[in-house]
Amino acid sequence: MDTRRSFIKKAIGGLVAASSPALKADPEGQTVKPDETAAIFNPYQGVDWKRWKQIISVSHLHITSQEQLDKACARMKIRHLPISNYYPSAPCYPAADVLVGQHRPRQDFGVVCQGRFIDGPIDWNRIITDEKTGWVNELPETKRKELPLKAGGKMFQNIPADLIISPNAEHHSFTDTSLHANSIGSLYASGTFDADKSFLTAKHGYCAGTGLPWEKAFARILDQMLSPDAGGITINHPTWSRLPFPQVCRMLDFDPRVLGIEVFNNTCAIGYGDPNRGWAYQLWDDVLATGRKCLGFFTPDHAIGKGQNILLVPEFNERECLRAYRRGAFYGAIEGTGLRFSNITLAGGTLFVALNRRGVVRLASDKGEVAKSKGVTEAEFKIPGGKDGQPAVSYLRVEAHDESNERLFSQPIMFGPAATL
Repeated sequence: MDTRRSFIKKAIGGLVAASSPALKADPEGQTVKPDETAAIFNPYQGVDWKRWKQIISVSHLHITSQEQLDKACARMKIRHLPISNYYPSAPCYPAADVLVGQHRPRQDFGVVCQGRFIDGPIDWNRIITDEKTGWVNELPETKRKELPLKAGGKMFQNIPADLIISPNAEHHSFTDTSLHANSIGSLYASGTFDADKSFLTAKHGYCAGTGLPWEKAFARILDQMLSPDAGGITINHPTWSRLPFPQVCRMLDFDPRVLGIEVFNNTCAIGYGDPNRGWAYQLWDDVLATGRKCLGFFTPDHAIGKGQNILLVPEFNERECLRAYRRGAFYGAIEGTGLRFSNITLAGGTLFVALNRRGVVRLASDKGEVAKSKGVTEAEFKIPGGKDGQPAVSYLRVEAHDESNERLFSQPIMFGPAATL
């Protein structure tokens, strides 16, 4: 069986183009009806495309050294970075104060041991060497020599002045699902430092991740949001995690702050010779077809290079970046070549779309492709209408691509049962 850590070691460069991943909609997921009172959800409502800034962000990227930070910023031009580390799943926040191995000697947050949650602080040196309950004599000699565990120097010595690093972490090891989830803008932390289990913490009952059912973990994440109107939870690489469609739907129904799914994950796409494992493109449309709001995220994960979220913000600061994630005021890009949306506006039953350079623009919906314009910088699309002026589609997404092989994906505009054009 593939493990997350063994998989990461296999990941090699080069993304193979993919269209539709293996996950399909299970009929069970269709039994939950959408909100019958909903009208139009438009994540770009109120965005001033001429004045607002477009900020490159990544919602899922593991960075554990200054060298990695420099590489990511240089290659991807990132300006907003919610670092998503794990082992333990603890935010690098505030980033300038984070130490290498900071949580090895002691962690302030709690941990699940033998099915019981133990509040922090957790003193690992004391626990491992305790005369009655410790297991120091079971450790290999190389590990005994590392005791007492210590933290190192600062992880980041030179954070660029124009880079905002927000709280985030990748949470895993839930008791009832194979889910990995990010907690953008949350201070919640889970798990332990013992990634390879070499200090035998797992053998002695300490869970390396949350050790909780996903609903309890989600509640803890949401209770510790940095701002009440910003950030949220993402369902990571659902195809790689083999999440059942009904379970994804239940997670999205749990709370509006469960924002959506990773539609593209670069590490998963290149790691197994099967790029479909990094795409949840069909799953995204299957979920949207149920009437659920589901934002799409595009991420590098461990493989620096491809997958970014372009945030639309009135001002470049942490709160506005996290608010953009909450409201869906962003779009995805795969290659990072510079193709950009410069307008997505819905007005009077017409969708206006503009690019910063010539490309192909298409509209995707629950009815499939409804329109396409080639070699354009601007396009206007009439929303397909049905009876009594109601839309004939339940959602629309805008996609674009150009000769640089860039692919852009807007967030969905949702037309509920009460929507009229």
